[in-house]
This record gives sequence, C-alpha cells and structure tokens, in this order.
Amino acid sequence: MKSVKVEIKKRESKKGRAYLYLEYYPPLFNPVRQKEIAKESLKRYVILRPRNDEDREFNADALRYARRIRNRRVKQINSKELGIFDDFANDMDFLEYYRERIYKRNNAWQHSYKHFFRFVKGKCCFRDITYRMGEEYRIYLTDVATVKGIAKRKDKAHLHQNTASKYFQCFKSIAHDAFIEGYLKDDLSLYWKRVTLKKSQREFLTPDEVRRLFSTPCEYDVLVNAAATSIFSGLRLSDIITLDWEHVMIDEEGNPYIRKVIQKTGNLETIFINREALKYLGPKRASGLVFNEFRRSMLIKPLRDWVKAAGIEKNITFYSFRHTCATMLITSGADINTVSRHMTHSSILTTQQYFHLVNSKAREAADLISLE
Repeated sequence: MKSVKVEIKKRESKKGRAYLYLEYYPPLFNPVRQKEIAKESLKRYVILRPRNDEDREFNADALRYARRIRNRRVKQINSKELGIFDDFANDMDFLEYYRERIYKRNNAWQHSYKHFFRFVKGKCCFRDITYRMGEEYRIYLTDVATVKGIAKRKDKAHLHQNTASKYFQCFKSIAHDAFIEGYLKDDLSLYWKRVTLKKSQREFLTPDEVRRLFSTPCEYDVLVNAAATSIFSGLRLSDIITLDWEHVMIDEEGNPYIRKVIQKTGNLETIFINREALKYLGPKRASGLVFNEFRRSMLIKPLRDWVKAAGIEKNITFYSFRHTCATMLITSGADINTVSRHMTHSSILTTQQYFHLVNSKAREAADLISLE
C-alpha cells in the first residue's frame, strides 16, 4: 500500500461552524462502497468564534476526537488493517441506504421506511443495526405503531398484524441487502423472528350473488365495470387501476385478451377473457386508461352500499372479485395449473389455497343436507 497522508480539515458553514473531516491523499479504495475514498466526515464541528470558556472547551473536545480518529486511521493504514473500512460502513447512514432502496417501490415499502424512521427518531447508522434492535422494532410494529400519521386517519388504531408483518419483512429485506453488499457483518435477517400472520377470510361471491349484485343499481358505473373486469380477468386492484387500452388485444379469431406487466410480480402476463367481458370495458380507444374515472374512494362507502343493496351480508372488498374469479374457475372444472396461470400466481401454493377454500365451502354445504 502506498504511503497515505491523513489530515484533519475544516469546512465552514453559514451557521458560524466549521465541520471537521479527514482527507486522504492519495485516496483509498473502499471495497465496501466500491469506490475511492478521499474524505471521511467526522460528524463533529467547532465554533468559529468562541464567545466563552464553554465554547472553547467544546472546540477542544471536538479536536481531540478528530485527532483520535486520525491517529487510529494512520495506524490502521500503516499496519494494513482492513478494519478501516468496517468503520466507514459502521458510520454510514442506514436511513439513507433504506431510503435509496425503496425509491419507486410500492406504498408498503414507503410506509415501512416511515415507521422505521419514527422508531429510530430519525437517526440510525449501520453500527446501530443489531439483533436486539431488530427485535425491539418488531415489537414496536405490533404493539406501538399506529395508523395515524401515514394514512391520515383520525383514529389511533394500531397496525393490522398482517400489515406489521409486511413492514417488518421490508426492513429485513433491506438488512439482508446490506449484508450482501458488505455493509453489515452478519445476516441478521436470518435470526429475527417473523411477525405471525393472521389468517384472513377470503370472501368471494357465489354465482347467484354475482347475478344479484350486477342486477342491482350502483352509484358509479365505472365501479361496476371495474368489478366485472376483475371477476372476468382475476386482475388485482393495482392492475385494474393501471389497465390501459394498449393492454387490451384481440387475436385473429376475434377473442380478447389482456397483456400487461403485473405490478405485484413484475412479469409480463397474457390473461384470456371472454367476449362478454368486453362490454364492461366500454368503447375501444387507441390509448389511455380503461377506467380513467375510477377512484379508490369508490371502494369504501359506494362499494359497501352497492353490496348491501344487493342483499349480500358478506364483507365484500374489491379484492373479493379476484377471489370470485378463482373460485368460479375451480368450480367450473379448471385444473390447478390453468387457474394458477390465469390468476398470475408466482407460486402454485397460493393457488392451492383457493382449492382448499372451495372444498371447505362444499363441506359446509354438504353438512346442511338432511332428510330428518
């Protein structure tokens, strides 16, 4: 290794402070960050114009700290210790790392970052990521974190357990990436306990309930059309909202199909629909959103009122229409592979849950038969 000179430098700010940093010449190559390091922030400053003994003592403490770190770096470099780069990684901002890796990801990742930011009170370096901290964060999500402040709800309802599980899984994924990239020495994501998921009831509509619902007037026609399209195609809400006319195609025999990138999996999928489904898409246009007037606010009171007016007492959400598609395919005799492809499941294990659900309902129906 070349002889490296390490000096303490100051960078003046408008607040009457001078921030301290180390300057390396020539720069050192950092295998963790995969680039040359010429400067290292010490996260300390001195007061440019000390007014009293207290200010002068503050400056003396900051300079003593700077000299101590400089001497440690010189010793590490001269003895060719690689530990210098561990210190670089340890002092780096984990929150910044987290934020960079959720850029353009879905809301779950964004909200997971906001909850973690609140948990650490806006300050967290890589050295702070420990097994104990992860366990405390898991407990925080399940017992302390509330919905207020993110969804702007008026109440202070605690996070649903499945939501807490999703946010903690996001955090574990970020920590795992940090280990792979060399920022953390241990893959702590392997040791942190999971947040137990609560089994949710997959509500769906029977064929009779579907007919009743779609023969009942609804406040918004676009809600009816979007719901019908979800039943015909099995598309999730996120894909219904982003469905563009460029995704709707007709083959040579006049049979319609949808070809689009599924938001959840990121895979380009082809989903066949029947000709009856076309009438719910509306007049064909060259481009633009199919349901451009559709709003998420329609999924609360308008959807609830529509279901209630149809005399259906189940807790039907928009996702129930996707469940309805799967159960209709199964009861019509489609095999598990066909259903899995149509529902764009990444794993056939997910599809099996629908088969278990239909079998469970059939068992309940059979138990109702009696000749006495």
